[in-house]
Amino acid sequence: MKHAFCILAFIFWAVSWAVSPLSAQNVRPQYVVIAEAEAEIGDLRNLNAEMAARNAELEEENQTMNADIARRRDFIVQADGIIDRLSASAGEIYTSLQSVVDTETRRELRRRMEDNRRSRYDLENRKRQENEAIGRSNARIDNNRKVLAVNRVRTRANEQRIQYLQACIDLSSSGNRDVSSVLDKADAITSEVENLLNP
Repeated sequence: MKHAFCILAFIFWAVSWAVSPLSAQNVRPQYVVIAEAEAEIGDLRNLNAEMAARNAELEEENQTMNADIARRRDFIVQADGIIDRLSASAGEIYTSLQSVVDTETRRELRRRMEDNRRSRYDLENRKRQENEAIGRSNARIDNNRKVLAVNRVRTRANEQRIQYLQACIDLSSSGNRDVSSVLDKADAITSEVENLLNP
């Protein structure tokens, strides 16, 4: 629950961080240097492609780690069942030691008791290692989810920036066409003057 709350809080921060500058883009398009705007669009598209590739890697890594966590948890469940049986067996061995007087039989019982203790120790130690590995994997998954959330927000921000720049390019292109028309008319009038003065 704590991990989930932290992730949601981080995503909220990431969204706020990435969306805040977009408010400045919710204005009317402006005239721009078309070549510069097109270069920025190219850079933004490259960044989005890089983040998409990185997100695919992180999602695949999370899937792999989730499968590994499931395998480790399955081992822990099986180990717990065996430990319960070992504990029951240890009780039986101890009870038998209280009543058996034959030396050889007592020696065998003590050997089984030692094997029992060693098996329980090995299983408990392995369980501890598995739980530690699960903890590390969960932390890595949480971190990957944060990066994924930030990358998605940044990608959307870049897409909105691209749309804004494209609108600016369209406006500037239209303006350039208007200016060209004005220049052509001016040249035509100048040509008429020259023709009139120099028939």
